[in-house]
Amino acid sequence: MRAPTDALRVRAYNVRFGDALLLSVPDRSSDGTTRVRHVLVDVGNVLTGSGGQDTVFAPVLEDIRHELSGDPLDLYVMTHEHMDHVQGLLWGKRNGIELSARYAWLTASSAPDYYDRFPEANRKRLALEETYRQIALFDRAQPLGPRQGVLLDNNNPRSTADCVGHLRSVGAQTTYVFRGADLTGTHPFEEARLEVWGPEADTSIYYGAFRPMALGLTAATDSATGETVSGARLALPLPPPGVDGEAFYNLVARRRAGVFDNLLAIDKAANNTSLVFCLEWRGWRLLFPGDAEERAWAEMGKRGELRPVHFLKVGHHGSHNGTPVGDFLDRILPPQALDDRPRSALVSTHEGTYSGVPHGPTLSELDERCDLLVRIGEESDDLFTDILFPEPT
Repeated sequence: MRAPTDALRVRAYNVRFGDALLLSVPDRSSDGTTRVRHVLVDVGNVLTGSGGQDTVFAPVLEDIRHELSGDPLDLYVMTHEHMDHVQGLLWGKRNGIELSARYAWLTASSAPDYYDRFPEANRKRLALEETYRQIALFDRAQPLGPRQGVLLDNNNPRSTADCVGHLRSVGAQTTYVFRGADLTGTHPFEEARLEVWGPEADTSIYYGAFRPMALGLTAATDSATGETVSGARLALPLPPPGVDGEAFYNLVARRRAGVFDNLLAIDKAANNTSLVFCLEWRGWRLLFPGDAEERAWAEMGKRGELRPVHFLKVGHHGSHNGTPVGDFLDRILPPQALDDRPRSALVSTHEGTYSGVPHGPTLSELDERCDLLVRIGEESDDLFTDILFPEPT
């Protein structure tokens, strides 16, 4: 179905556990003519587990090309650097289904010179990458469970860097955006209005502390690259003289147990730097928050960015930490609607990828406030789901 010229359409593609959204927005110019602008938000899914399946990308990208009728996208938006959001377009390039865009928005922290300009963010990023490297080595010696494995693969900085490197070249004009950035000339819209609610330019506040780990790893590494050049193995340390052996080994076990907590901290850092943007069109307000978690919602709330919306792309695939609670939720989806337009929310997810995702109580809370569409992303599902926002009569 071609995009209508009298309604804004959100097309949510079935990419299993991931996001891929095509927004088709009728945009009226100053001379009264209307052109449908196409905005693509993310394309990706997890690398492993039940929600990861690269074969989903081909029909998705082919449908997008069909909708574009040979034209480039008007705008591509990358919300954050996680494989379940970024890997699809690089896969397309490698498999002969390449997309391009007139404009592209990427997160400020994905700019090539970002960490030269923000030394504190760089210091914390290096600590994050070293923690990740140690956990990856530990996984080689003693494979992690499925839940930890999905987190490890989805946060792999090298795989993500390859995808982001390609996404920097998707747009004829690429802008690294953040809250407060001047958006003039960074998108094609004349009628529709775009606002960036988060994150701020300096993302160092979103890096949490890591638990200490004593993983007992021994492995030869290349001093230039840090790559392991021989297999990592576990070496159980001996307790220091005079230290109770049982207490020492209990401490070692607790520090190894910190692997999962540190993977979650790494995951949160990327999620909380999600590009959160709002699209306003003929009285409709649609919010796309990537996978922003509690810390990001709190920052947006503190800065007065949160306002009522008619549509919410539910963050983090329906996880409990991807949707604001309490007063913050009331600000974007008040218990009572402020006008007579219907409200809706969309979850793109796949059960069994992460434990407890989607989170039942979170979905129930949203369902009480709006029309909730949960896209579970099974193989038998339709390729896409369309949500229409008609022009007011």
